[in-house]
Amino acid sequence: MAINFPATTGQATDGTFIYVAAGITYSWNGESWTAAGSGATATDRTVFSAANASASGGGSLVYNSNNGVFTFTPPDLSPYLTDVGVINNHTDVNITNIANEQLLRYSTSSGDWENWTPNYLTAETDPVFAASDAAAVTAAKISNWDTAYGWGDHSTQGYLTGSGLQTRTTAQVTTASILSTGEANVSITTPPTYALLKIQTSHAAWVTLYTDTTSRTNDASRTETTDPLPGSGVIAEVITAGATTQLISPGTIGYNSAGTGTTYLKVVNKSGATASITVTLHYLQLEA
Repeated sequence: MAINFPATTGQATDGTFIYVAAGITYSWNGESWTAAGSGATATDRTVFSAANASASGGGSLVYNSNNGVFTFTPPDLSPYLTDVGVINNHTDVNITNIANEQLLRYSTSSGDWENWTPNYLTAETDPVFAASDAAAVTAAKISNWDTAYGWGDHSTQGYLTGSGLQTRTTAQVTTASILSTGEANVSITTPPTYALLKIQTSHAAWVTLYTDTTSRTNDASRTETTDPLPGSGVIAEVITAGATTQLISPGTIGYNSAGTGTTYLKVVNKSGATASITVTLHYLQLEA
């Protein structure tokens, strides 16, 4: 802190003119004030004090060098949540008759969060569900959850027991005799929707699969070095060098755009000789 020394005009310069501040004795030597005596202390703690101010802003600690007072201003925490409290004390929550395993669900009609018993809990406690009938209880849970959330009722589609799942299968077609570099438009009976896994050819060929005949017609002038555009109706295509099976990786979804059980093909003979070409599709059915 600053020390306000007295005036030195006309005072003795032999050290006898002294001034005491904060417990330290200073003497005047004619040019400056110096601490006098080997017992002088660095500070007198009794001259300092502390004070608290009202909360404001982010808080602060300020020292006043004129009076030696430290003033602490705590931060203003009023905009912050300082106590969570009981959930039912919140103005937008309406809790009544709480039961085990209930959920908190928002109601647009009341504008509140309300406790709610899911449908599957109601089904499980119904007398028609015996405790030993675990499969029935599980099916009821899934069915009721589907109804509540719009997932669709999968309990009758074989997902619980594993029944109804499909196995991989094949479908094939053989073209009429095609001249070398000639092409043929053919079709294969397939599910309306399926996962295409492999395309197998009996000879070297360029094979293209389509969702409908219009897409095949529109694609007729495209060369094999030009990729089909997105949305052009091309499901997949392969160019083989002989009798081979080409993996489709990653697998792709094949389908008929009209929802019927037909896949349309264009087969170009690349064997170098006239041939009837057999094309086999390996797939997994996805739609009945």
